[in-house]
Amino acid sequence: MNRLAASKLIALAIGLTCILLAYNYNKSATYKISGSIYGTYWQLVSTTYIPDSLKKSIEAELLRIDFIASNYKKDSELSRINTTPVNQKILISSDMYFLLSFAESLYQITDGFYDITLGSLVIQQGFGPDNTMIENAIPVSLKRFNLISNNTLIKNDNFQFDLSSIAKGYAVDKIAQLLIQSNRTNFLFDIGGEIIANGSKHGVPWLIGIQNPSIIQNQSIIEISSSDFLAVATSGEYRNQKINDIGEIISHTFVPNTKLSIEDKSYSVTVASDKSSMIADAWATALNVLGPEKGIQIANEQDIAVMYIMQKENSIIKSKSWNYSD
Repeated sequence: MNRLAASKLIALAIGLTCILLAYNYNKSATYKISGSIYGTYWQLVSTTYIPDSLKKSIEAELLRIDFIASNYKKDSELSRINTTPVNQKILISSDMYFLLSFAESLYQITDGFYDITLGSLVIQQGFGPDNTMIENAIPVSLKRFNLISNNTLIKNDNFQFDLSSIAKGYAVDKIAQLLIQSNRTNFLFDIGGEIIANGSKHGVPWLIGIQNPSIIQNQSIIEISSSDFLAVATSGEYRNQKINDIGEIISHTFVPNTKLSIEDKSYSVTVASDKSSMIADAWATALNVLGPEKGIQIANEQDIAVMYIMQKENSIIKSKSWNYSD
């Protein structure tokens, strides 16, 4: 064999080896992009390449929802609603109608333990934006509000909405829809711990770690696996808390009928849903407020998959529908 033929064979072998390595890499590789939104992070992990155009679409959708549901932006739709006087008709977007409709249905199901009219109370206690506080606002509404058709709202009290317990989950849903519509069906999308896992990671289930509530550092205590569609949301008081003027430890979640922050801060609540991140997000807050005893009872009645992790010995309490971990 002459030198030229030998060189061609070597080059061909190297080329085939490179192709094989690239093929094997692509079979197991994941692609990640991330950013900041809603005062926290967002992250996408995908088994297929993520072009800049898709990243821009994701960022645009996240920003669009921010201008709907944020109580930190004075020019958001929510801020406009909050500053509108009582008993006036307010034109609202279809997104806002959807959010308020679901939130009010959950208010009824939980006997008022889930309540999005606590905006002024949250601000007064130091967990919201002071610059959006309205004059003479009440801490919680009993008269509530009316939704008229699909685009009109009337507030019956001078309260402020707070959608922080539902908006992130709604945003995760919208991004998941965007990804699926762009023919990307194997991904994990996360906004500050509100997660949707869809499809698989090259045939292997996605793993979602649940934070150990007993420690401050990020460390999972349980892992949930999914190879289909699964939304997961966790709520708890073990991180977002502060000391008030009289030395009491208060947290960011409040009980509507007492107007006080949750007394028992010894557990975390994780909700899994095969339907929606918004559902998981809102239910996690509701079941956090209800506590393990009432929460498990209502979760069983409503077929909600929930897991309470108690700080004491990390004991676990699950609803009947929970089948996502050992």
